[in-house]
Amino acid sequence: MADGIGKRRIESLWFIVNEGRHSGEKGAALLELVASMPLLAVLSVALGTAFVFGVRAYLFLMSDWALQEQVGYAMERMVMDLRYAEDAKIEGNRLKVHCREVSGHLDWFVYERTNETAPRIRRSGQPLTGQSTLGKIRMKEFEARFADAREQAVFLRLVGENTLTGQTYELETMVTLMGKTP
Repeated sequence: MADGIGKRRIESLWFIVNEGRHSGEKGAALLELVASMPLLAVLSVALGTAFVFGVRAYLFLMSDWALQEQVGYAMERMVMDLRYAEDAKIEGNRLKVHCREVSGHLDWFVYERTNETAPRIRRSGQPLTGQSTLGKIRMKEFEARFADAREQAVFLRLVGENTLTGQTYELETMVTLMGKTP
């Protein structure tokens, strides 16, 4: 009789090792739980790292986009004023444009690069570029010069930098003054 009970115990242990569970048992065995915890930890670290790198890449992309947007807007505004200008003067690093406001009134608009910690482009004291919530943007260079001796064309160059990513964005163009008579 003792032999039959021992045989059943051995068969029962063999069943647990081979099958992992008795047919009526629910849940995970301690061995399975211990084996799965390191795998879960490695997987969690890998997914967390991928998420952090993805968020960082997105922020860098958006801050570079903000740089391009600000430099492009400042250049577009200067070109629009110059295209319909009655006159233009360049004094040092300042560009003075004599053109009409929206109301039709003729006025001088002054474009200049400021000497702040984060330099920006201003139009008659109002900032065209500046601090962005998406990145640390500064205007590195602003150049305006007449391209010909008759002062009919103005060469413009803007260089902006995103200090967060180190990217620079440069635009340059030449504008013929349509309203100015030689």
